[in-house]
Amino acid sequence: MNLWTIAVFEFQRYFKWKQELISAGILVTFLVLSAIWPVLEAWLDNDYKVALVSSAAAPKISGFTISQIPDNSAETALSGLGDVWDLVVQVKDDKLVMTAESSASWQDKITPELQNWLQKQRINQLPLSAEQKAIVNIQPDAELVFLKKDSAKQNKEQKIVSGGLLLLMAIGVFSGFGFMFTAITTEKQQRVTEQLLTLISTKEWIDGKILGISLFCLKSMITTGLFFYIMIQAIALAKGNGLYVLPITVLELASTLIFVSLGLLLINSFMAGFAATIDDPNHSSRSIMMFLPTVPLGVVFSAMDNAEGTLMHVLSLFPLTSFAAMPMRMASVSVPWWEWILSLILLIACLFWLKNAASRVFELGIRMYGKEPEWSLLMKTFLFARVKD
Repeated sequence: MNLWTIAVFEFQRYFKWKQELISAGILVTFLVLSAIWPVLEAWLDNDYKVALVSSAAAPKISGFTISQIPDNSAETALSGLGDVWDLVVQVKDDKLVMTAESSASWQDKITPELQNWLQKQRINQLPLSAEQKAIVNIQPDAELVFLKKDSAKQNKEQKIVSGGLLLLMAIGVFSGFGFMFTAITTEKQQRVTEQLLTLISTKEWIDGKILGISLFCLKSMITTGLFFYIMIQAIALAKGNGLYVLPITVLELASTLIFVSLGLLLINSFMAGFAATIDDPNHSSRSIMMFLPTVPLGVVFSAMDNAEGTLMHVLSLFPLTSFAAMPMRMASVSVPWWEWILSLILLIACLFWLKNAASRVFELGIRMYGKEPEWSLLMKTFLFARVKD
């Protein structure tokens, strides 16, 4: 009997059914969002206009508006590249010739679709003999012609830079998570809080933590980035290719540094405020909420293959994702100056609002021992006003 009583006590001590339901709800929400994300992404993506110079019926490809034009209008279509058409497709010598103004990520999506379309046209024209069946199984060649020189090489290099930058951002975010979570929860458990609050205000405390840890995270990102850059240069020199020049300008590099720095401050503000509400990190189910700042990176990663699309436009302006999306977008396409300024203003405004809200939550949570504030009180403090002691 005593054994069962102790077992039930220990189980109920760590099992908080409300928190478990909230955690399960968060996981279900992530699952649902992950399921509908491809549909939402397809809905927001641009419809690219394609001119198909052929007498055969044009295929239907999601995300593309394909118009069939006569053979004698090929030159007119080519002259309208960039203004009327995004891509002009011709069939020459049984091969696809696709002409675009410059290289873009969406071309990788339409190329295999057009190859399948041409293959079906070849099948329909052939009486299927044994020899012709062998021809049917051979996929037609495709050639992309760019009006701008070295466009394909530049697009590939930009994808490498974008992927590397996203990796460095992930390092910065997870570094902030580890340092902020460990520092604050340890200080609460060791009762250092009481001594610190006699010397400094909670606002000074949280602001110092956010700034210091954000700077350390930025240092970790820069150090890791320099390490990989040196490794790339060493490999290039070893192959006799000379120094490798990254396809990024000084202006783009400075812009990236600004957005990433503000993004780290934004994320660490959230982490500092929420970590203070966790009483015991060993059993609190609220710890899963600390992973929320990684969601913007996942969203940007899923959309970065189409930097020209509407979705990346939205993400680069939305303040909770712009710190990652804007550098990704600038590494691939040209961004209008007014969008850059608007995105920066929205990000700074969101940072100040979130920092003040996190400061209120931090002051509420850092003074509480033995229990965690209720979700209703937490949300009220976060969204509205400071709770008085």
